[in-house]
Amino acid sequence: MSGQRTYRQNCGLARALDVLGERWTILVVRELCMGPRRYKDLLEALPGIGTNMLAARLKTLESSKVIRSVVLPQPASTRAYELTDLGAKLRPILGQLGVWGFQLDVPIDDDAESRASWLMQAMLATADPAEAAALDAIVEVRAGTELMWIKADSGGVDLRCGTAGVGPDLVIDTDLPTFIALAFGGLSPTQAVKNGALRVGGNRKLLSKFFHAFRIRRPSSH
Repeated sequence: MSGQRTYRQNCGLARALDVLGERWTILVVRELCMGPRRYKDLLEALPGIGTNMLAARLKTLESSKVIRSVVLPQPASTRAYELTDLGAKLRPILGQLGVWGFQLDVPIDDDAESRASWLMQAMLATADPAEAAALDAIVEVRAGTELMWIKADSGGVDLRCGTAGVGPDLVIDTDLPTFIALAFGGLSPTQAVKNGALRVGGNRKLLSKFFHAFRIRRPSSH
């Protein structure tokens, strides 16, 4: 970690912050929690970071063995970045940190960006493990401009950007505000379908089960 600022403390938290504490670093990891991403994908997902800053953060994460450079399979055959086994251990940690962040009573800019994929990570972090396993399905979610898929079964839950690649059991298609309302339980899937804000393909019986298993459960504040 030569050349990097360090807390110089033999403490696990301090050592983690030596790697993750710089501005933008955790958000880079957040994007890679959803699978390999190309450099240009990361730039688009992190408006305001700038190419020099992104390059520096990727270099630090790679040297710390949190991420690695890979070549995507054909037909892409382009360079990308993905989490290592060590980096993948951050998935539940960042998910819970995101849930904690939703509890903060801080002002949010009117023009602050929102994305379904960011929200989906919090949904996975608070999911009921038994309900998620019982879902035993691949669910494709189209929310606003984003496309992602979730595999939930007895082996765990996996979230990835893009199309599932195999026939999903359930397809959810909606706008971002509706997805947010569904995620926090402010709108039921049945009502969203009824008012035309939510379109469903595949096994409709999985719809309510999906949002019940993955709705955001905010921890008690006391």
